[in-house]
Amino acid sequence: MRLKAFPKNAKIQNTVITSIFIIFVTCNAAKIFCIFPIASYSHQKPMLALSRALASRGHNLTVITTNPSQVPIENHREININHLYNLDNKDPVQFEEKIGFTTQKRQKSVTQLIKAFPAIFKFMTASVFNSSQIQNLIKEVNGTNFDLMIVEPLVLTSLMIGFSDLIGNPPIVGISSCIPLSVVDFEYGNPIIPSYIPEIVSPYTDSMSLFQRIINFYVTWYNFYMLNVHIQPHQEKIMREQFGNAERFLRDLEVNKSLLIVSGDFSTSYPRPVQPNTIYVGPMHLQTTPAPLPEDLKKWMDEAEDGIIYFSLGSNMKITSVPGEKGSGFIKAFKQLRKIRVMWKWEADEELPGRPDNIMVKKITRTQSIAAHPKLKLFISQVGLQSFQEAVYNAVPILGIPMVADEDYNTMKLVKVGAGLFLEFEEINYDVVYEKIKGLLTNKSCKENMMRLSSIMKDKPLSAVDTAVWWVEYTIRHKGAPHLSPAALDLRRHQDEKLDAFFLSVLIMLIIRFVICFTIKVIRLFYSPEPLPPVASLALALTDDASAASVLPKRRRIPTEYETNVFGQFYKQVTPLLKSYQGSIAL
Repeated sequence: MRLKAFPKNAKIQNTVITSIFIIFVTCNAAKIFCIFPIASYSHQKPMLALSRALASRGHNLTVITTNPSQVPIENHREININHLYNLDNKDPVQFEEKIGFTTQKRQKSVTQLIKAFPAIFKFMTASVFNSSQIQNLIKEVNGTNFDLMIVEPLVLTSLMIGFSDLIGNPPIVGISSCIPLSVVDFEYGNPIIPSYIPEIVSPYTDSMSLFQRIINFYVTWYNFYMLNVHIQPHQEKIMREQFGNAERFLRDLEVNKSLLIVSGDFSTSYPRPVQPNTIYVGPMHLQTTPAPLPEDLKKWMDEAEDGIIYFSLGSNMKITSVPGEKGSGFIKAFKQLRKIRVMWKWEADEELPGRPDNIMVKKITRTQSIAAHPKLKLFISQVGLQSFQEAVYNAVPILGIPMVADEDYNTMKLVKVGAGLFLEFEEINYDVVYEKIKGLLTNKSCKENMMRLSSIMKDKPLSAVDTAVWWVEYTIRHKGAPHLSPAALDLRRHQDEKLDAFFLSVLIMLIIRFVICFTIKVIRLFYSPEPLPPVASLALALTDDASAASVLPKRRRIPTEYETNVFGQFYKQVTPLLKSYQGSIAL
């Protein structure tokens, strides 16, 4: 029987390979405990995509999340802590007063968010543990055994360590919805290199000036300072209060850290060295086939003459928080582009003031579905990582308006590769907005560069979720996969940076130098040549024969005061005798 040729279509090939891969590489159903405590939909999307994919594979999951599914999912039990959204959204002004930080304003300071970390974590920790859902869960799972924990690293670490002790100390897989902070990289043994790896809260690329490298170095170490001095001690205290039988400290948690999965790739970040236990899988929240748009919206977008602009500042920043004069600048600019239709994410119940006919407003939008529409020409975004990935996947140029956190980092990457432009929030006005939009709509190079990034993002043997599922099951099959963990995990920060070896080397060199200098002084003191005899000194002074100097011993030190006095007295007594002796010879 003759076999049929393998299908040439790349998508069909990938589907067949993935199906074969998943069928033959399996593991027994595992009990998995997931902690996803950040009240941000963009954070939740990639993590929930992974947990739901694992549930579809037959694993049993218990998931702490702020975004539970509206429809129950088999094997996917969800512990709802969505009350955390009320901390910022209910009263942003009060939240800012307590925390010193808000997602509803432009945060330009590199260290402002880092400074706010301790207050944010204290506030969130108190809110989490005050919930009856978490208190009931602590009682329920105490003494049980799970095969794996999946956690978002760094955040609410007391939750991680406490539950780990309650459920049998299983291996831990970290899942990061953004490019990891340096403190997270360090926890998994990855090298920290501030000279060309920018901290994700800094507005720099991997090509930094001297001044930028200094700032990046400072910000990197400031992160470690805040974590070790202000955050972890508080988390340690909370852990003791909430999990009284917890036997380990936060440092001990690193023993069970097996794997770090990053929902990103180098189409939206920069190359960096990582250990075998760190896997960049790509955007896990992206769907190969986005959900269909509502019929009225699809019809409206299909009928756009010269294309569509999509305006959204993400799930955290509300456009209703944008001051009126800045919003008017956008409205005026959009009004000039009459043949371009604009989809504007507008969260308020009232009508958008001064809205022209070519603008449609929606409270809730399906960004992936809109980004995939063939007539979308431009995405005006805050450039959070998930929004950035959705635009790159569909090759849509971006006008970036970064507000907080990693959005400046993402925007600088976008600008460096020529796939979009940067618009400073504080400089928004009609003239600037119109010129930048017009430039992006007419500049073909931005579209071409986005298509190149899109090609890089899509060129993978498996989808991001399938890759992550495989690595999670690999960790389960190999009991935590300790063979992937580097010895760097056993080192302290100063040891990993070789600071102990450097300072010890400096100390040894200083000691050697001191010993050599001391030895030379001792040798000079006890073994230096005797001073010239007075007669020889006088003879040298009186003779005209230069050759006589060559046979005399060299003086290597200045005579002491005592020697000078003695030789002076001797000279006064001998001089008359020598002169008379010289005169008698002359006669």
